[in-house]
Amino acid sequence: MPLLSVNLNYVAAMREMRRLGEPDPAQAAVLAELAGADGIAIQLRRDRKNIRDRDLYLLKGVVKTKLSVEMPPTEEMIEKALEVKPWMVTFVADHADSNAPVSAIDFKSVSIDLSDLTNRFNGVGTNVCFMVEPDPEDIRGAARAGANAVLITVAGYTEARTLEDAQAELDRIDRSAQAANKAGMSVYCGRGIGYKNVMPLVELGNIDEFVIGYAISSKAILVGFERAVR
Repeated sequence: MPLLSVNLNYVAAMREMRRLGEPDPAQAAVLAELAGADGIAIQLRRDRKNIRDRDLYLLKGVVKTKLSVEMPPTEEMIEKALEVKPWMVTFVADHADSNAPVSAIDFKSVSIDLSDLTNRFNGVGTNVCFMVEPDPEDIRGAARAGANAVLITVAGYTEARTLEDAQAELDRIDRSAQAANKAGMSVYCGRGIGYKNVMPLVELGNIDEFVIGYAISSKAILVGFERAVR
């Protein structure tokens, strides 16, 4: 059965609306783990929108399962993550525009040595993952960089308007997950996954873990955070 990591950025986004101290992502992490979450995920952005450096240190101290940090591969963030040593870092595309949505790494245009990056983090005991599109070529790019895992963005599936489009995206995800499995990498999926659309992904049988944030945080407003995670 696939595992569940709970993304806490929407908890932090709610805190940012009033620029107060609540809700606290660290408290949400404790509740998520009590409810059975297998991991906690956060997104650290250039402008520190939503998740702050202080959150990173607090979560490193309170998370008992595994802490994963999504971040662009900028040297400042790399140094920060090497200091904190989360369980895993997931590298995403670097956008100068702070309002740009988080997106997958483009292995054809990246300007840094990703294999060296992997070695640096593996050297301090941190796993390395790359966010990728469901494309076998991107899976091969992550494998060449020595990644321990890939985070396949499934937005094409979760945003599909027809059953035919959804099935076509599921097929792409399936092929990419199989390629990652054969390359010895763990497979994570995220972006738009919720209670109503997760089962077809589960039924593929080759996804190790789902990273879910918005669906859980929005449900939690109605039923409480622990129940939403369960």
